[in-house]
Amino acid sequence: MPSLNQGAFLEEAIRSVLLQDYPGLEVIVVDGGSTDGSVETIRRYAPWLAHWICEEDAGPADALNKGFRHATGEILGFLNADDFLLPGCLTRVADEFRTRPEVDVVSGHGFMARASSKLGMRIFSDRWDFTRFAYGACVLVQPATFFRGRMFQRVGGFDEKSQTAWDMQLWADMALAGAAFHSIDEPLAVHRIHAASISGSARLRKQRFRDMSAVQRMIRGRCGIPRDRLYSLLYRMRKFSGHPGRTLRQRWFFYSTLRRWSL
Repeated sequence: MPSLNQGAFLEEAIRSVLLQDYPGLEVIVVDGGSTDGSVETIRRYAPWLAHWICEEDAGPADALNKGFRHATGEILGFLNADDFLLPGCLTRVADEFRTRPEVDVVSGHGFMARASSKLGMRIFSDRWDFTRFAYGACVLVQPATFFRGRMFQRVGGFDEKSQTAWDMQLWADMALAGAAFHSIDEPLAVHRIHAASISGSARLRKQRFRDMSAVQRMIRGRCGIPRDRLYSLLYRMRKFSGHPGRTLRQRWFFYSTLRRWSL
């Protein structure tokens, strides 16, 4: 769990994991040097944490790599400090991995929530398709996505050059390493939308597009060409046509929360 000045949400995130009632659980919190009282919150929960770190880092991907170096579990996941898990999430995920030994990555669905924690729109992980992923039309709900430790080790962890799309980069690296992806048709986690979050920040929006474009260039092995923009549009239109109401409601949720139409 990476965190930097997320004291308003951190305790809820930690409790959402600790109260999963799942045996053999390791919770690792990596704080980047918060000044908002987050460290005091972490210290209160330290007896129930496997490990915690508080020091400056080079960004969330660096923080995550630090944390995962202390992880010993067979199944791994990461939860931003302003998100939280839904009850029963970890048991459901573990059961899926247990019954599907060939699977390396499991994704479920989730909800968006405002800063108040009130659940809003449902959000959905798409059925994995690497081609659609390369054109921005296959999305996994990050806090509801888990993976085997051996696959994480195979790809060498997170690419620390990515400032905002380290999750997308990880999915791409795993796919290129031969990972098998699987989806669960159930909500597992909540992604909080607020102006100070990485995904909600207007300041970081352009950087996120740059980072996502870098992942797509890596997948294709070349810079984008006009044909790629056409394919991206066609794949996105196809996705929209399958669930137009869902997409429009999500856009309205973004607007009512952030006063803009999309992230």
